[in-house]
Amino acid sequence: MDIAQVKRLAEIKTDRHDEYLSEIVPILIESASDFCSNTFDPEALPAGVKLFVAKAAEYNMNPSGLSGRSIGDVSYSYNTEFPRYITKHLTPYRRLRVK
Repeated sequence: MDIAQVKRLAEIKTDRHDEYLSEIVPILIESASDFCSNTFDPEALPAGVKLFVAKAAEYNMNPSGLSGRSIGDVSYSYNTEFPRYITKHLTPYRRLRVK
């Protein structure tokens, strides 16, 4: 999956995030593989995995996920997991883990 395809799927019009995307795309593909207990070929990704990568990259570019804030001694809490509307694209590719 190349950067141009991620930008088209996420509707990113500028080149400002190209360095970030080139770094994060392989990480998100690996994350999808771990989540699904499945191995994906980066050159021939299923459609749902492509959507996950594009939506997850877009989600990480926005300063969102703030779940809590305190004023005294300044403390912030962030959600570190992707929302369900992003991970739902991976559901058909999940495999059962046997321990």
